[in-house]
Amino acid sequence: MITGIQLHGWTRGPALLECLGQAADRLDTVWLSDQLQSRSTAALLGALAATTRYGVGTAVTFPFGRNPLELASTMATLTEFVESPRQVTMGVGTGGGLVSALMTKEHPVERVRELILLCRALWRGENVSLDDYPLTQSAGGFHPGARAALSFCQDAPVRVVLAGVGPKVLEMAGEVADGVICASNFPSHSLAAFRSGRFDDVSNLQATDRGRLRSDRPHFTRIYGVNVSVGNDPEAATEMARRQAALIVSQQPEELLQQVGIDPDHCAATRAAVRSGENISVAAGLLPEHVANQLVISGSPAACIEPLQELLDYARKAGFTEAYVGAPIGPDPMEAVRLIATEILPELDR
Repeated sequence: MITGIQLHGWTRGPALLECLGQAADRLDTVWLSDQLQSRSTAALLGALAATTRYGVGTAVTFPFGRNPLELASTMATLTEFVESPRQVTMGVGTGGGLVSALMTKEHPVERVRELILLCRALWRGENVSLDDYPLTQSAGGFHPGARAALSFCQDAPVRVVLAGVGPKVLEMAGEVADGVICASNFPSHSLAAFRSGRFDDVSNLQATDRGRLRSDRPHFTRIYGVNVSVGNDPEAATEMARRQAALIVSQQPEELLQQVGIDPDHCAATRAAVRSGENISVAAGLLPEHVANQLVISGSPAACIEPLQELLDYARKAGFTEAYVGAPIGPDPMEAVRLIATEILPELDR
């Protein structure tokens, strides 16, 4: 079920390629998060597509502060390097906390919808009137009456999948996308949600089914991102997981945490520390390990196998057919990829 790996652009490009060489026989797709202020996602994806056997994807990009024509061109160009059965996938969403901290996100769901529809028209080789995408036109400063086309495109085979947790964005995913990405570090899609027995209620995935009723796209894929932090130093791996989990619980409503079986009282000190501007390491140290483990699976390879298998079994039953191991991966990315490829995936394949 696990066919991919998600990485951040915090590692030097050549080291990233070397790192992924260790998993080439085990994985099909490399997903790169589109992090503002990290290395260029487009450049890294191009290097991966041109020099490895992997399919490539963004997990995920977003429309804010971006030129949609450039993004469409990047994804179409990548398809010239990636041969079937490998795929180029544009994972897109409304942007996370870092995007929100830097810029205004007005009409986020509609902006994502316009981005998808505009890119698809450009990939089909159409000469597009940007007047048809008013939010994008306004945000991008395009002239009224402006038209755009990608002359080298006729039918670029880019798969579009949408990441999100709210009912509006997930319903839109069912209507206009080729699939949806759900990540286990978000409480409503987490191991905690599955264990609570309320996954169907809190996941909002019924909204994708409503959207599918209005879709003419023949296939729809549910992709599950399993967030892990693995290393030969279990304490360092768990500390990294707690840092990510601390950021997540600090942004989630207490009601949602309670709905998935996470006691808000166990998160109160961490939430207060993050919101007061405390160093994230301090805030993470206040989060109980059992809470973090329900959002990000961590520890030694042996310690990760059982909860990973449990989570994947739940995901299959919920209709997910594809999965990837996701960030933070581990304190040492090179070591983590090797451990995932050689010690974890073989056990999960049994």
